[in-house]
Amino acid sequence: MERKWTSRSGMALAILWSCRLLSAQTDPQNQYNQGTAYWYGNGVPQNYGEAANWYRKAAEQGYAEAQFRLGQMLEIGQGVKEDDAEAAKWYRKAAEQGVVLAQHNLGTMYAFGKGVETNYAEAVKWFRKAGEQGYDAAQYNLGVAYRDGQGVAQDFHEALAWFRKAADQGYAQAQFTLGLLYADGQGIPRDVASAAAWFRKSADQTYAPAEFNMGAMYEAGMGLPRDLALAVEWYGKAAESGVPEAQQALKNLAGTGYPPAQHALGKAYEFGWGTAKADAEAVAWYRKAAEQGYPAAEFDLGRMLAAGRGAPKNETEAKEWFRRAAEKGVPPPQTKPQ
Repeated sequence: MERKWTSRSGMALAILWSCRLLSAQTDPQNQYNQGTAYWYGNGVPQNYGEAANWYRKAAEQGYAEAQFRLGQMLEIGQGVKEDDAEAAKWYRKAAEQGVVLAQHNLGTMYAFGKGVETNYAEAVKWFRKAGEQGYDAAQYNLGVAYRDGQGVAQDFHEALAWFRKAADQGYAQAQFTLGLLYADGQGIPRDVASAAAWFRKSADQTYAPAEFNMGAMYEAGMGLPRDLALAVEWYGKAAESGVPEAQQALKNLAGTGYPPAQHALGKAYEFGWGTAKADAEAVAWYRKAAEQGYPAAEFDLGRMLAAGRGAPKNETEAKEWFRRAAEKGVPPPQTKPQ
C-alpha cells in the first residue's frame, strides 16, 4: 500500500529529511568525508573510484583538502586515469589555499617537469612555502636547491640552514646530507666528529648510505675511535639494506683475515645483501671465520652443512661445529619434537 502523509507535520518532516539528504550530498565537507570513507573503506567497501568522484565534487566547490587528495590520485592513477597535468592543476588550487603537502608536491612537479614545464624557480617558490610551514621534506629540497644553485643563487649558508631545519625534525636524508657537508667542509669548517654524529642519527633510522658511512668512519677512525668490529656491524647493516659498496668493504676487511668481517661477508652471500645469493661463497667465508674460532661463524657453518646448502650435507661435521659454538655460548639449533 502506498504510504501517504496525513498531516502537515508529517509533510514538514519529509521536507526536513529531504533537505538534510541534499545537504549531505552537496556540502563539500560531507563530500570530502564520503570520499575519505571510500578511500579507507570505513563503513563502506574500499573503492578508489568512488573516493575520487566524491573528492572531485568537493574539490570543484573549492574544498582545499579534497583538491589535494584528488591531485594525489591523479598523479599516481589511483581510482582515476593517471594525468600529471590535471594533478598539477589540483595541487596548485590546494597549494594556493595553504595546504602544505600540496605546496611540496607542486614544487616536486616543477622540479621534475611532471605535468608542467621544468622550472626550478617555481619549485623553490613552493618548497619555500611548505618549508616555512615546517614541512621537513620541503626544507630538505630547499636545502638541495641552495646547495646546487637550482632556481636560486648557490648559497651554502642557506643550504646548511634548511638542511638543519629538516635534520632537527629527524629527516634522515637531511641528517645524512649534513654529515656530508661537515665531512667535506662544504660551506662550513670541516668537522669529522660532527659528520659522524649526523651520520649516526641518520643511520639509526636505517638510512642505508649513512649506515655505510658509519662503517667507513669506524674503519678509518674518522671522527670516531677506530673500531673494526663496529665497522663490520655497520657495513653489515648497509649490505643488508642493499648497498653494493658495503659488500665490497666487507670483502676487503675479510681479505685481511678478520673473522667478524668474514662472517658478515658470509651472511651477505647467503642472503643476497648487496650481491647475488651464493651459498657456496657463504660456506667458504663462514669456514674461514669458524676455523679462527669465531662462534657465530661456527654456528652458521654447522647450519649450512646440516642442510646441505653450499656444500654436501654432512651432519657429523655440522654437529662438531655446533658443539664448538655451544662451548662459546652459542646454543645449538632447536630440534623439532617428533
